[in-house]
Amino acid sequence: MAITLKRLSVHGPGLLPAVVAFDDRRTLIRGPSDTGKSHIWDCMWFLLGGTAQPEQFPKSAGYDSLELAFLHGEHEYLVRKAVSGGGARVFVRMDDLWVEDGAPNPLEEVAQELGDLLVKLSGAEGKKVLHARSKKGAVTGDDLRHWALLAQPSMIAKDPTKGKGHGSDKRVSSYALFLSGLDDSAVELYKSSAVKDQAKGKLAVAQAELARVQKLIPADTDRAAAVKALARVDERLDMFSSQLQARSSVLKDVRQQIAAEGAALAEASTELAGATSMRERFALLDLKYSSDLARLGATDEGIAFFQALPETPCPLCGTPVEQHADPDSLKPRAPSKYRRAIAAEAEKIRDLRRGLQPSLAHQQARLATAAADVSRLTVSLKTLEEQEALLLRTAGEEFDTDPRELAASHTRFSSLIDAFDEASRLQGDIARLEQETKQKRTALVRNIGQHGAEVGEVARQMLNDWGFTGIKSVYVDAAACDLMIDGRRRLSYGAGKRGIFLSAMFIALMQHALKEGHPHLGTVVLDSPLKAYAQKQSTDTDRDVAIATVNDRFYSWLSRFEGPGQVIVLENEEVDAAMAAALNAIEFTDDYAQGRQGFYPPRPTIAAAPPPPAPLDDLA
Repeated sequence: MAITLKRLSVHGPGLLPAVVAFDDRRTLIRGPSDTGKSHIWDCMWFLLGGTAQPEQFPKSAGYDSLELAFLHGEHEYLVRKAVSGGGARVFVRMDDLWVEDGAPNPLEEVAQELGDLLVKLSGAEGKKVLHARSKKGAVTGDDLRHWALLAQPSMIAKDPTKGKGHGSDKRVSSYALFLSGLDDSAVELYKSSAVKDQAKGKLAVAQAELARVQKLIPADTDRAAAVKALARVDERLDMFSSQLQARSSVLKDVRQQIAAEGAALAEASTELAGATSMRERFALLDLKYSSDLARLGATDEGIAFFQALPETPCPLCGTPVEQHADPDSLKPRAPSKYRRAIAAEAEKIRDLRRGLQPSLAHQQARLATAAADVSRLTVSLKTLEEQEALLLRTAGEEFDTDPRELAASHTRFSSLIDAFDEASRLQGDIARLEQETKQKRTALVRNIGQHGAEVGEVARQMLNDWGFTGIKSVYVDAAACDLMIDGRRRLSYGAGKRGIFLSAMFIALMQHALKEGHPHLGTVVLDSPLKAYAQKQSTDTDRDVAIATVNDRFYSWLSRFEGPGQVIVLENEEVDAAMAAALNAIEFTDDYAQGRQGFYPPRPTIAAAPPPPAPLDDLA
């Protein structure tokens, strides 16, 4: 669905707005030069997303903002932009709904960028076009403007319609999209210079790395031989591992036995030490008992000897013995009492000694058993340790190759195979990168089918209506984005015909796109399509149709135009009153006394037109 331009206005504080309204289908704004017609085209280009600010002149002084209203379905959009530039503000409201007091619905600001909004409203959202053969991108507002707004200099220019330099590829792509409805999503891109330069850098690195890897590979060695050698080394290592596991299992059993025998020996040694200690204690106790009995016997013997002695006075002082000792001790029964006590004590010790003998015998037997266990376990442990030493000593004798040499060989052959594989990978990368650094250039021929012929036929009928009845064939050269008229390129004609033919192509492209449902802005704005053809001083030699005929028939065709689409014409050429009325033409005039004096309303600050020159007689 396309847009329809509704109204252009320019505003300034304290000034009357400069306003021009557009018909839904066709609008003619006619007037002499310097009345602001091309300025209207500039304002429309600027408000539809262009960056070039409209030229300012005395009549536009004081105006600081521009507005363009357009319709899309039931919505009315308003684009507002400062004359000095900057970003655009976009507003929207429902065009056919009104509030109770009869005022239109309020405007609501649109958050979307103007260019993106126009692309969406034109039906080009999501379409991809070539910005260059190495880059794709979305359709932009610039593409829409380029094929909808035709400026006066472009009318007669001999430059390609797609323009020159940056952006021309994109305009060819967008032209094909409007013409055929097909975008460039399926087109394979060329590699950009940056991508190819990057591939060249990677190629140089890969080649240097390949040279380094190839130096690691002996000249007389191939990968198959290295694989076989590695397999032999792996086989020997597997044998070594199997033998090592078997020996390790036997050694493990021996060491487990050694651990068990060692634990048993430690326990037996502890038992032997305990038995020895107890036996020595019991033997020492027996000796003590024997000593005690001997002491008691000697004491008893002394008492008996004391009893046998007669009482004798002190040899020193001659006093009786009773005066020197306890009288009770001298009684006849006292020594007997002592002897009985000694005998009882001795019998007690003898009983203890007799009771000690079984314990002493038990500890002796325990000692003998522990000593035998220690001796046996010591011999067994020594035997196991000798067996372990034998296993360790004979381990190296089971292999005819040093395991360290096998490991070194395995590493060497593995590294060699890795080098072969790395060289193979690098060769593949080099082949791929060599392809990336170069790309075969092929012509891009878009499949426009019958669309070019259909647009050409619409343009032919249009040109016939405009008076060029001699034209028999017109078709579109999609590569040049231009028309071929009776087998001639449009640019081969004179300036006047170039402008008229290009206008026909713009209108035919719009009508075809809208009829087929292809993307298009939906309006065509032509700045002075007839002017160059009508110029009397023109040097064109191919003006085979009268100027008046072309003018009349062009205006007549425009008065009958009913779409699809909208055509706005800004023109200098005269139009008769009846045709102007049929067109409802907007007439600008440079006459300060009547009519509309151009786009901007007159102001007191602008001087009135100078009076006509006085007759020569008055100057005398």
